[in-house]
Amino acid sequence: MLNMKQPRKKVPTGRHQHYCLFVNREAANYNSEDVSALVSAIRNKGARYTIVEQNSAARMAKEAEQAVGERHKGRYVAQSISRRGPITALIACGGDGTFNLVARAAMKADLPIGILPSGLFNNIAKSLHGELDVNSAISRILGGKEKKIDSGLAGNQPFFGSLGLGFIPVLSGMLNSGKVPRFGFSWSQLGGKAAAEVPAKELILKVDAFRFEVSPMMFNINLLAYSSGIKISPASVVDDQQAEVIFDRGDCAGEFGSFTRLMRKGKYLYGSEIRLYRGRMITCQPTQGRMIYLDGELIELPTNLLEIEIGKQQVKVFC
Repeated sequence: MLNMKQPRKKVPTGRHQHYCLFVNREAANYNSEDVSALVSAIRNKGARYTIVEQNSAARMAKEAEQAVGERHKGRYVAQSISRRGPITALIACGGDGTFNLVARAAMKADLPIGILPSGLFNNIAKSLHGELDVNSAISRILGGKEKKIDSGLAGNQPFFGSLGLGFIPVLSGMLNSGKVPRFGFSWSQLGGKAAAEVPAKELILKVDAFRFEVSPMMFNINLLAYSSGIKISPASVVDDQQAEVIFDRGDCAGEFGSFTRLMRKGKYLYGSEIRLYRGRMITCQPTQGRMIYLDGELIELPTNLLEIEIGKQQVKVFC
């Protein structure tokens, strides 16, 4: 009998592997020893590596694009990359913003991406892998097992973890400029303080075929569980081509203290006050001039209509 199974695609091993490490020294919890440990493990495996370090997001994105773009054309800009052979995987050594920039290039080239987390919250890494440590991160990277996760497109901006208006951008700004609370009571206080600074602005939302007119203090779209260190979307599925759409009814500012505390404990139940829907095509307006949280970065929206599509592309992540 003929064997009708297709041959399995071989994963490069040993000397055929070439990891490109994108290192963000400005990440909140950057530690050069963690990067050195990863490099030593790569050497011990007999694989090759290239390290890219940039101080700006724009330069980091450009370097990632060049690394994979030249690979597609069969030639390489950097001689250091050329001597070591084609890149077989990208590694984001930083936080959520670093992952976002590197994952864009990985998705374009259909290359796997690994995470060596060193950001403030590492929302994407924690959503995918749980509690984090350097040794387990290195094991995942060098183990070679992959899974695909969804991406979202907001206007022309890809994201992989979450996007938010209102409450989460304000909370993120407070956390970036101060200490991260350790206890539930402190999180409750911070959540209430953040909510008090968010004006409830009218939004016209459309989630697939459903249309809403609300004035929410929080509007979040989550592909993965965590945003700003809080497990906002406990029901998230990483590869189902849908996102959790979370918003409040607009007159419950007093709820956000307990919401933040209970979310930190994983005990919040969505209902009439703060609601959770699922969808693939989402639009909201008006948005011009509002601050948006996108994978840990705060960006001012230039347009009055924000269109979001989920699951058009996926990226391979080491697991």
